[in-house]
Amino acid sequence: MADGSAPGKSVGTQRMCTDGYGNAPGPLTDKDGKYTWRMDVNFMGSRRCYILATLNGFDSTQVEISNVNPATGVNVDLAPIKLSVTGGDPYQLGGADKDVPAKGSVEWKNAMKAINVNDVATAMSQLKAATAVNPKFALAWHNLGVLNDFQRNYADSISAYTSAIEANPKMLTPYVALARVQTRQGDWPGLGKTVASFLPLDKSIIFPEMHLHLAVAQYKLKDLAAAEASANAALNPKAKQSANRAKYVLGRILEAKGDTAGAKQHMNRYLELVPDAEDAAVIKSHIEKIGQAGAAEPELELFK
Repeated sequence: MADGSAPGKSVGTQRMCTDGYGNAPGPLTDKDGKYTWRMDVNFMGSRRCYILATLNGFDSTQVEISNVNPATGVNVDLAPIKLSVTGGDPYQLGGADKDVPAKGSVEWKNAMKAINVNDVATAMSQLKAATAVNPKFALAWHNLGVLNDFQRNYADSISAYTSAIEANPKMLTPYVALARVQTRQGDWPGLGKTVASFLPLDKSIIFPEMHLHLAVAQYKLKDLAAAEASANAALNPKAKQSANRAKYVLGRILEAKGDTAGAKQHMNRYLELVPDAEDAAVIKSHIEKIGQAGAAEPELELFK
């Protein structure tokens, strides 16, 4: 899933190729998200092929396989495919046709064509043109923010996300993407304002991670009671997506409050839910050395 946890059920897989001829359904995963797909791969071909997951109500990331060289070995471990509830990935490029206004649509279509061939420079240029033609084109602003984010142009991404929010205050994804940048940069006052504006809009609790970001900010500001409440809110079972990292953050909050037993319980639970977490080894070491001087302190949140 988007937070690195297993789906808990079998999920379909599918191969998609740019020429359409290589499209094919794949094997089902097990409940832990693992699958084996035996196929012939021509990494010298001109077409590009990807594997994605299929599950009703969810969107999938894609893992490219056209660059897999069989000469390196017949068994290849691919990068994880992540599922997000439909509309629940703030970095999803593109958008629904209904959200594309006539004014700026030509530039928008050109940008999407450029994205499809991984021409980021042209895509960004066309999105800038779309927003110049139509400053109220929220979807174009958001996509521009995402591309700047991917390029680590954070000042420009913040500007674009802010413009998207101004153009359409009810659009959720720019708030979430903006909150991620603010968390990464440690802009706790700015993050607090973003989350405060966002939470009344997310009535279906599509993005419980916003409570997680707020918990991190409150922890950093030494407001442990508020941080604990926010971390628990991020773990709301009614949320459309999971925010399992909040389990680890809750452990760190309890550690800061002196509740070592509770801290270890929540941190270990996080590792059970996300055993392949990028920093799992560091977290295990931290758990073992809680209370000892010089114990490693993993980042509260991980960002690519």
